Amino acid sequence: MTRYWQAKLQGLLNTPVLSPLYPQNATQLYQDWHSLQIPPLSQDSPEPDETPSRLADAITAASDRAAIRHLNLPITYSNNGLTISHLLSGANQTLKLQNDRPLLTDPTPYLQEKQAALRAAIPEGLQDDPKALFWWFWRCLPVEVCRQFQDEALMLLPADPQFPDASIWTHSSMTAAFTGALTGDQRQPSEDGPKGDRPYLASFTFSPIQELIKASRKIRDFWAGSWVLHYLCAKVAYKLAQTYGPDSLLYPSLYQQPLIDHWLRQDYPNFRPWIDPPSDRALLTAGFPNVLMVVLPKQRVKAAMQTARQTLLQAWMDIGDQVLRELQQNRHWQPHLNADASSWGFWLKTQWQTYWSAVPIGEEGEPLSQPSQASNPNLDTWINRQNRIYPQAQLFPLAELQFLQSAQPPDNPGELNIGSWWADIFGHARASLSQIKNARTWELPTAFGPRSTISGVGPVVHPGPDWISEQDSKRHWRREAGFFDGIEALNATETLKRGLEKVLPQLLNRDGSQRIAPYYPDLTSGVAGYLRTHPDHQPYYQQVCQTLLSHPQFPWLEAAIADMKGKWGIPLIDESNDNLKDHPPRLLNPGWLVEDADDETIQQLQRQLDQEQDSQLSQTYRQQLQERRRDYREQLQQELDQHYPNNNPSDWYVLAAGDGDGMSDWLKGKKMGPYGDYLPQALRDSGDPSLQEFLTLPKRMGPATHSALSRSLLDFSNQLVPYLTERRYAGRLIYSGGDDILAYSNLWEWDRWLWDIRQCFRGQADPEFNPAGQYWQWRGDDLPQDGQGRPLLSRRPLFTLGERSTISFGLVIAHHSVPLAIALGHLWDAETGAKDHQSPGPNGQPQGKDALQVRVLYGSGNCLTATGKFSSFQQWQTLMTLTPDQPSLFELAASLWNDHPAPKRAAIAPWTQAFCQRRDSFSGDPNAQQAVQQALQRFIERLWDQTDPKDFDRELKAWLKLAAFIQRKRTITLNP
Repeated sequence: MTRYWQAKLQGLLNTPVLSPLYPQNATQLYQDWHSLQIPPLSQDSPEPDETPSRLADAITAASDRAAIRHLNLPITYSNNGLTISHLLSGANQTLKLQNDRPLLTDPTPYLQEKQAALRAAIPEGLQDDPKALFWWFWRCLPVEVCRQFQDEALMLLPADPQFPDASIWTHSSMTAAFTGALTGDQRQPSEDGPKGDRPYLASFTFSPIQELIKASRKIRDFWAGSWVLHYLCAKVAYKLAQTYGPDSLLYPSLYQQPLIDHWLRQDYPNFRPWIDPPSDRALLTAGFPNVLMVVLPKQRVKAAMQTARQTLLQAWMDIGDQVLRELQQNRHWQPHLNADASSWGFWLKTQWQTYWSAVPIGEEGEPLSQPSQASNPNLDTWINRQNRIYPQAQLFPLAELQFLQSAQPPDNPGELNIGSWWADIFGHARASLSQIKNARTWELPTAFGPRSTISGVGPVVHPGPDWISEQDSKRHWRREAGFFDGIEALNATETLKRGLEKVLPQLLNRDGSQRIAPYYPDLTSGVAGYLRTHPDHQPYYQQVCQTLLSHPQFPWLEAAIADMKGKWGIPLIDESNDNLKDHPPRLLNPGWLVEDADDETIQQLQRQLDQEQDSQLSQTYRQQLQERRRDYREQLQQELDQHYPNNNPSDWYVLAAGDGDGMSDWLKGKKMGPYGDYLPQALRDSGDPSLQEFLTLPKRMGPATHSALSRSLLDFSNQLVPYLTERRYAGRLIYSGGDDILAYSNLWEWDRWLWDIRQCFRGQADPEFNPAGQYWQWRGDDLPQDGQGRPLLSRRPLFTLGERSTISFGLVIAHHSVPLAIALGHLWDAETGAKDHQSPGPNGQPQGKDALQVRVLYGSGNCLTATGKFSSFQQWQTLMTLTPDQPSLFELAASLWNDHPAPKRAAIAPWTQAFCQRRDSFSGDPNAQQAVQQALQRFIERLWDQTDPKDFDRELKAWLKLAAFIQRKRTITLNP
């Protein structure tokens, strides 16, 4: 594989990383940079213009950018810096280095000095290992460049200042991927002859036989299900990256992924000066999707997909072995259970179903490029053949082809290459994978005998034969082992999830001294939002907790919360220096507390239950145990009712799931704007007649832009969303990958958090971030830091999806008595409901997405559902802000609308005026009355405009009832 990695190095270094900063005709600088390249692949290597890296560079740039290069309108770094255009929306911003005076005065010696420093930074010994050298250039060189210039903005340095929609780093990475795929794996003869291999785009995904995330009783289970999916995908991605290169993974990008960086620091210790150790919080936040897109040589597709499958299954079984070892050796749980028992090993081995597909990049047997001049007799035939093989293909527009031909100088005719069809190739690959996945025929086998008490799926874990009795099952599950409640009985997958946190040090290769604390909230951790929004209540809360801990009736409480001190699972609390974290919120919830009660009486009953063989006596001991815990629960509840008489802050928990709207269409290039939106103003104003019609054509999603999007999404998901969720608000991020978000919030902050996430997604205005170019950049001088003093954000502008993108959310507010599994089912149904929401649009065309659905799940089993567009939600928020303590106002409004609704839109204003004028709460304050009336009017009118008429009355009453519910439950009365 040495030749393969050498070829990839040539592709990665094909374009000098500082080339956008070079002055015109900087031949010497190019030569200095190319001295970094490894020796020729062989003595009879082709001329530079015929190398795979040259063709790979052209495919990566695609025909659009290649054509712009020939307009003879060079754009170089100047007093105004360089323009950067947003990958999706095309919005412009300026990249201007903090210390750019040398670039403006005498750039050549300055850049030569920087290039010499970059060469000197390469660790010793890497030159003899092309694979390690490639990894260093791919992962560490961007960091070193930013250090040399002391400016993180160079991470956004455009590959081509004339078409600045992708960075030099993503362009070089994609060029390396194509170079490797074109060169091929020389261990086998190539079907395409000595010139190399055919690049393929391969897709790999996997799905659980049993639902992995929804089957959760505790937040611990919920987090574990999300994280184990993330971990398994990361293991597969890292294995493929070690075999075929990190550049080969088109999606997800592996650059600065916490788990990947963690493993790189372990496998390549000499990389550590350039890779900061990821925080525990970052390592324990899921973010990897379970779909991989990889650029591979045709010869290696099947081998790569088999490697992916084997890596997945092996990593999964390794987790199972470690959890079983922890339970048996350290917790004496089911010591006679064998690893290959049908209820354990057999179930785990059949947990995953894998799928893969691969499509050629361009039609087999056809060249990947053609000279674009009109005199080429093969051009039309070649274009038609490329169009034919992709079901979703769009014919190459004649106007675009004419521009490409006219833009090429006669003495240097250009080429049309397969990169122009990239969006169709990618769409074809996704469709192919979906067809294979939809054709699955497996069925979940029926488990005869006791089944999981959480999901009802699969046999409970037991050491006996395939079938056991209910009584035997209860006997095996008597021991709680610190994980179970004595009543639960779980299948193998659910048991693995429950024990995952205890094997994290082994999974992450930590020794015993490097403890890693689990980072997931409790169902009661919403108390953090209450204390954050009511700082004056904090002393009272601590007083209540201390009263309970010192109460003579509850001597077991201190031991019951010992493992929870400092582990709220809410970073804002856990990383603080005050003693709030020593009083866990579970102290306010008797139901969860008694589950961990373990005094002398309970211990004696548990011992008797473990040792008793007689079924009748066992039932007696079990009943006594339950009665004891019930008494404790009632006593605790009586005590708490004295301190929080109206609302207990731990009564409700909030979960949210968000997903970008129509992202597949973005990836296929269907939503891109015209070319003119993505070019610098200097080019648009050039007056070149051959350019004007081209600027009106819809831009293509080329390979470099696609690669840039995959990497840029990490700004949004790994930096901005965590900051908003865990630093601006007292929440916890469960999953954040690309445009998908799964988070834990609280009753007091969920609405503001939700709106801020939506604003961030679209790159809109924010008080803490400058949204120039629809990127977000921190406004302050000092960056926010985590508990260990490390910056939470980069100084440079951070990618958002831009104003042309939207996101939809499902959100559940559930009473603590509602089982988590039921709440999770409602959560994804709510997300689907938001996606399906339609509002009247122009010309009678319905408009979907950009919506949210909120569900309140009461302990009685009732459900309140409110659905609307985000712009309606914004007006609802404003109304809530003006009436923080008036829940009856919304109840009365809902009742009056139910009896006397406004018959048409024009009647809404007099309706709201009449309603507010009759409210005693505004007597003596006409300004407040007017403000509330106007806010109520705007909310109802906006909802009217954005809701199907047949649904309007229902949705209005639902939003008013939701407002009343929130206002009422947020009111906490203290009883000193």
